[in-house]
Amino acid sequence: MTISRIGFATVASAMVLTIAASPAMAQWASEAEMIEANPDLTFYDPYETDSEARGWAYVDAREYQQVGASGDNVAASDGESPEGIEPLERDLYTSDDFYIDAELWDDPRYFRCNSPLANESMWGAYGGNTANGDNPPLTTSWGFCDRGYPREGIISPYPFETAQAQYEALMAEAEANGGPTEYTYENPPPNWSGRYQRLGGLGPNQEWGYENWWWGRITQIPTMLSVLTEEYQTRVVQEAYHQGNTNAAQWPSQYCWPEGMMRRWHQYSVQQPHQLMVTENLVQWLMGTADNFLLQYNIGREFNMEGTVPRLGQDVPRWYGESVGFWDGDALITWTSNIQGWVTHNAFEHSDQLQIIEIFTPMETENFSGLHHEAIFYDPAALTVPVRQIQWYQQLDQFDVVDPYIFIECNQTIFPIDGRAQPVSPGQTIEYTIPDRFGRPWATIQEEYFEQDMQRPEGEALFGF
Repeated sequence: MTISRIGFATVASAMVLTIAASPAMAQWASEAEMIEANPDLTFYDPYETDSEARGWAYVDAREYQQVGASGDNVAASDGESPEGIEPLERDLYTSDDFYIDAELWDDPRYFRCNSPLANESMWGAYGGNTANGDNPPLTTSWGFCDRGYPREGIISPYPFETAQAQYEALMAEAEANGGPTEYTYENPPPNWSGRYQRLGGLGPNQEWGYENWWWGRITQIPTMLSVLTEEYQTRVVQEAYHQGNTNAAQWPSQYCWPEGMMRRWHQYSVQQPHQLMVTENLVQWLMGTADNFLLQYNIGREFNMEGTVPRLGQDVPRWYGESVGFWDGDALITWTSNIQGWVTHNAFEHSDQLQIIEIFTPMETENFSGLHHEAIFYDPAALTVPVRQIQWYQQLDQFDVVDPYIFIECNQTIFPIDGRAQPVSPGQTIEYTIPDRFGRPWATIQEEYFEQDMQRPEGEALFGF
């Protein structure tokens, strides 16, 4: 399938209860149709060629409403199932051992049709209203079983099985058109440097839609599980259980642990403005909320392919990986590897094998000047298929007029006490076990305090990276 780099997709199919039937495949509109529907858009395509390696295609989130129960957005409350929905005899909120329920995980009813974000919010996370009734977790509310962002909007539309294959295809396209483009001090790269704000939705104007699937508000949990390997499905359900059932969530940011690479795409992770600096041989993002994210794309360099994964430095995983990249006209193409495995709460864990292809393309509208950002994720340990995320960055202004970047230092005031996150006042003495950050510390805490009688799968792979 050949997909225009300036493609656009919509899907308008509902998710059935058992998710046995997939939604209809996305239909990819032409560039002309896209411009006709959005006449104020100005696209940048230096060669105006079709491409199997990149595109602006996505599933339109406007067709999908919030799935899970939160505050007043509930399909049924006090543990009662919605009209026409037959509950399971055993679900996440009544089970005493989620491990033995594996055959039920592909049924949205096991999670009471709650989205990942709704499930982790049941006990009042984010300062919102609880939706778990008077006798939680038994009385946890239900989400909407007839809603859900489709799997086709999550998986990559491209025919590549590895990041290397896609990167090489992108490079081949650039070379076929006389590239890659080489910028110098005398002939500088595009003037993207400045302060940016990541938009909440799928497009440069808020009316285009406000959600994306990675945030976990419009996605059924089984849909997310459907792209994961069995081991990483178990990890997701383990986290969901201790968020929605035991009320023992372990979020890295609350303990000042590292955020991890995939947290960069999370809704609440990088709320303060992003700072982008572009030179002829290095492109750098600086951003953060609970911690700082520093990402450097090394233009024109090549990976050392002799290690466990492609790398630039030592054969040791880095929290935000190591990246190479090249310019194809006004488009920046990057490949990131050597990433430390970690977790993004209400989403899923990634492994040390995660590699990411990113495509940054400038675009202009009447009310928007900024970057379209497409990222494709390859992780053979965690994912059964590559997946993709799209974001938009609006440029706020240049460095000479914005306030200085506020560098973040996280001061830990919350500690895991008896298996739950508890605030600790200055001067208070507590007994504290130093966590092994490379041994899934969140799971270690949950297993020690809440899984003593559960039938965990045999083998060590589940409990480390």
